[in-house]
Amino acid sequence: MFIIFGTSGRHVDETRGQFNCPSCCANENITSDVKQQRYTGVKVAKYFTLFFIPIFSYQTLGRYIKCNHCKSEYNEKVLEYVPPTFEDQVASYVEQELKSGTPISMLVNKLKSQGLDEEQSTNAVNHIVAGNIVTCHQCNMDFLKGVEKCSLCEQRLSD
Repeated sequence: MFIIFGTSGRHVDETRGQFNCPSCCANENITSDVKQQRYTGVKVAKYFTLFFIPIFSYQTLGRYIKCNHCKSEYNEKVLEYVPPTFEDQVASYVEQELKSGTPISMLVNKLKSQGLDEEQSTNAVNHIVAGNIVTCHQCNMDFLKGVEKCSLCEQRLSD
C-alpha cells in the first residue's frame, strides 16, 4: 500500500470587508465621491497533504488584501489607508497647477469651470499662494512666486 504525502502552498480566503482601495481612489476624478470597495483578506500558508489533499496548515507564509473591484493586492496595512479629502485633492491640484506656471486668474476660472463656486476657487488658490505672488510686467498676469517665466508671453519673471 502506497501513502502519498507532501506539502503544498495555498491561498485561503480568511476575511472580507470594505476598505479604501488606493488604486480605485486614484482612478476617481477630483469632483467625484470615492466609494469604499469590498476586499478579501487572503492567507498564504503551507499545508501538509495526503494523497494531494490539503489536510492541515503548518506554516503561515503571509497575508495580503485583495480588492474585489480592481483585483489589486496590498499589504494588510492598506486597511488603515484614508483617502485624501476633497479639500486635500483640490489643494494638491491647485499647487501642482500653480507650480507648473498657470496664471492665478486662469486657475481660478479653471476651478470654476470644474464645478467650484467663485469663493471656493479663490480660497483654494489663496490658501496655496498665501501672498507669494510675482507679476509679469509684460502681460500683467500674476503667478506663484518661484515660477521663472510667464507661460503666456515667455517673459522672464523677477521677484
